[in-house]
Amino acid sequence: MAQVENKVLLPNIQRNVEDEFPNQRISDFLVAEVEKLKERYGDEQLFTDWNTGSCVTSSQLIEDAYKIASEFKRRGFQPGEVISCLVHSDVNYYSFLLATWMSGCILSSLQHSFSQGSLTVTSLRKVCQPFCFLCTLDLLLKLLQTSRTRLLLCDQEGAERCLAAKAECDELEVFVLGEFKGCVSFNRLIERKAFTIDELKRSDPYDPNETVSMVFSSGTTGEPKGILLTHLNIYSYLLTARPNANRPGMKTLFVPRIGNVMGLVFGLRGALIYTKTYLMSSYKDEWLFQAIEEIKPERAMLYLPHILAITKHPKSETSDLSSIEAVFTAGMSVSKNLQQKFFLKLPSLKTFFMFYGMTELAIATMRPFSDYEQNIHRVEVLKENHRSKPESIGQLCPMNQMKVVDECTREMLGPNQAGELCFKGPSVFKEYWNNPEATADIIIDGWLHTGDIGYYDSDGDIFYVRRSKELIKYLGHHVIPSQLETILKSHPGVEDAAVVGIKCEDCGELPMAYAMKKPGYDKLEAIKLINFLHDRVHDEAMLRGGLVFIDEIPRNVMGKISRNQLRERAELEALHFTSSR
Repeated sequence: MAQVENKVLLPNIQRNVEDEFPNQRISDFLVAEVEKLKERYGDEQLFTDWNTGSCVTSSQLIEDAYKIASEFKRRGFQPGEVISCLVHSDVNYYSFLLATWMSGCILSSLQHSFSQGSLTVTSLRKVCQPFCFLCTLDLLLKLLQTSRTRLLLCDQEGAERCLAAKAECDELEVFVLGEFKGCVSFNRLIERKAFTIDELKRSDPYDPNETVSMVFSSGTTGEPKGILLTHLNIYSYLLTARPNANRPGMKTLFVPRIGNVMGLVFGLRGALIYTKTYLMSSYKDEWLFQAIEEIKPERAMLYLPHILAITKHPKSETSDLSSIEAVFTAGMSVSKNLQQKFFLKLPSLKTFFMFYGMTELAIATMRPFSDYEQNIHRVEVLKENHRSKPESIGQLCPMNQMKVVDECTREMLGPNQAGELCFKGPSVFKEYWNNPEATADIIIDGWLHTGDIGYYDSDGDIFYVRRSKELIKYLGHHVIPSQLETILKSHPGVEDAAVVGIKCEDCGELPMAYAMKKPGYDKLEAIKLINFLHDRVHDEAMLRGGLVFIDEIPRNVMGKISRNQLRERAELEALHFTSSR
C-alpha cells in the first residue's frame, strides 16, 4: 500500500538529504569519487565516441578539467558567471562541464535547434520577420547576450551559426571541438599546465543552493526559459535512483545528444560507477544496430525514435542484440503494446527503466521501482504481472513527495482521482533565469506544478493521462500549438485557427489543425494551407494529424481556445494524414 498523509503521496523508500547528499560542491565530490575508483580499478576509458573512436580516460577527464579551469581563471572568470555550451555529443564535454563547476561558473546548455537556419542574423530577420519565434539564430544571440556569456564551446555542426552570433557579441570567444576557421580550437584550453589544486580552490563556503547549471526549456508559449539547477538538484539527479545491478566495467550505449540534462546525468552517473559510456556523435538507424553488435553494451539509453527503430527496422531481424540487459528512456511515455514488441526484440532484456520528470523537476518517478532482479523480459510475464503495471509511469523516487490537485480549484485529490501532478523535494529547480513571474506560476507554496494530468492508485503507482498545458509531444520533440496557429492565421484566407495533438501509439501525439476560412476564400484547399505551414516549420511541427476546416473555433468566456473540446472531436475524426513535401 502507498504511504499517503493528508492526501500527499510519500515514497515507499524514504531517504533524507542529510544522509544521502555530500556536504561539498558537486565538482569536488565527482573528482574525489573518480580518483578513488581509478586507484581501485586502474585508469579506464570512461567516454568513447563510437563514430570516431576518440576516448577520454578517468585520469584525462580530471587532468583536462583542471587545465580548462585554469584557463578560465587566467581569463578572469568569477563564480556566478555564465559559460555556454552548444554540443551535440562529444567525449570532451564532461571535462568542460567539470571545469566550469570547479570555477564556480554556471554552465548554460544550449540546444542545437537554437543555431539552425540562415547564416546571418540580418538575413534571417528579413526572411522570418512575421514569425520571430522561428528566428533561432536571433534566439541564440539573445540567450548569449542576456546571460553575458564571454565563452562559448560548440561543435563543428553549430560553429558557423555561433560565429554569426559572435559578430554581434564583442567579448564572446567561440571555441570549437575539432577545427573550424574563425573559431579557437578546444585544444587551446588544455595545452597549458594546470594551476595547483590549492590555487584553484575556492575560499567561499559551500552553498547547496548555489546555481551550477542553466538548461533551456522548449517553451510552451514562446521563447525558451533558462532553468536554474543547483548543487542540490544535481545530487538529486545523480544519487536518488541507483539500480543495484550497477557494476564497474559495464558498457553503456548513450544514443541521444548529451548537451541536455539526461546527457549530464547519465554521463556523470557512469563515471561514478566506473562504467564505459559510448556516445554516438552521428546517428542513423542502421548505425544503432552496428554499434550494439560491436560494443555489446549491457545497458542503453534510448529515446522513443530509437525504440521504434529497434521494433520496426529490418536490421532488427538479423542483428545480435542479446547483450542488452537494461534500457533507460525518458521524455515520452512508451505504450504497453510498444513495450511488448520491444521486449521481444531484445532476448536478454531484464528491465525497461522509464523515467518521468522534467528539467525543472529532474527524475520524479521511475518504473519499475524494484530492479534488475524483477525479470519481466518475457511478454507473458509483462502481461500477467500486476505489480509491473506497464501502463504506469512508476513510483516516486526517494525524497520526493507528490500531490494531485483539481485543475480549476486546486483542491487536493485522493487516490484514483485525476488532476494536476505536483511535486516537492530537493529535485525541484531553483528558479527561471530573470523570470520571477514564470517561476511564481510553476512553483506555488513550494510545490512544482507540472501541467500534467494524472493520478495515483492505492499501491502508489502513478499514471499519466494527458497534458493540461498546450504542449504537443511528437517523438519527444516539443511542438508549440500557438506558434503554428500564428503561422496559419498569417495566411490571407484564414480567419482563425487552432492546433491540438491527437494520440498516436508510436509517436506520442500528432499535430492536427482546425482552421476557419475568411469570407471569399471558400475554395481554399486544406492541402494548400498545410503546405503553406510546412514551408515555414521544422519537420517535427508538420501537421501529421491533418487539417480540417471548421465554421468557428470554440473558445471559452475568457477567449481561450477550448482545446479539450477540439481534442475530443479530433480523436473521433481520427485523421492520420502524412504530407509529402
